[in-house]
Amino acid sequence: MVSSDSTSSYAPLIDLVRDRATSSPFLVGVAGPVAVGKTTIVQALASGLEAEGRSANTLSTDAFLLSNQALNERGLLMRKGFPESYDDGAIRTVLGALRAGEVARVHVYSHETYDVVPDTTQLIAPADVILVEGIVALQPPTVEHLDLAIYVDAPEPRVREWFVERFVRLTAAAAGDAASFYRPFADMPPEQVRQIAEGTWDGINAPNLHAHIAPSAARADVVVVKAADHSIAEVRVLR
Repeated sequence: MVSSDSTSSYAPLIDLVRDRATSSPFLVGVAGPVAVGKTTIVQALASGLEAEGRSANTLSTDAFLLSNQALNERGLLMRKGFPESYDDGAIRTVLGALRAGEVARVHVYSHETYDVVPDTTQLIAPADVILVEGIVALQPPTVEHLDLAIYVDAPEPRVREWFVERFVRLTAAAAGDAASFYRPFADMPPEQVRQIAEGTWDGINAPNLHAHIAPSAARADVVVVKAADHSIAEVRVLR
């Protein structure tokens, strides 16, 4: 994602998390629609907190997605990203370990292949602040482990366009990468790629947003509103 955010635009959010994090470990969830910029915000939070002397680690809820093989066997491949496509038991185990200040082991998810990497895991070390990012970050069972819940919001037509732009960009970049999920689309005309991206949003991401992701904003302590240039337009403290 190309972002015009400056370091200063994150300062109010960094300050808020720092001031709230009076215990350690402090678990922060960052949720919102696909392509709204959750990962960028989490990276900025981690960098800002570390610059102030706090240790911070990030964890994507993608690490808890079931493999494509498991989803296919359960008839859920076209429901990837919906709550039922995640391993709730693994979420409870990992977040419970992090809450206890223990090292946690999670699967690795590849956005190039759009699947769990076989036989590969990574360790999440204890830290003062654990930043949990993903579309299900404010949904059960993840939300039950959080100390602070943040929802990243923007008008749906804007997020839809961000998703389409990202899909088109990743498809162009995959032209020389046979392992990429996007490679099969790379030889298609640009307008056809765009139509596929729009169809993916309308058929999968939008229904998930309406049924599950957007309703989870009701659990947020803080809502971050994104502007058209991806910068933070507003930070709303709800509680």
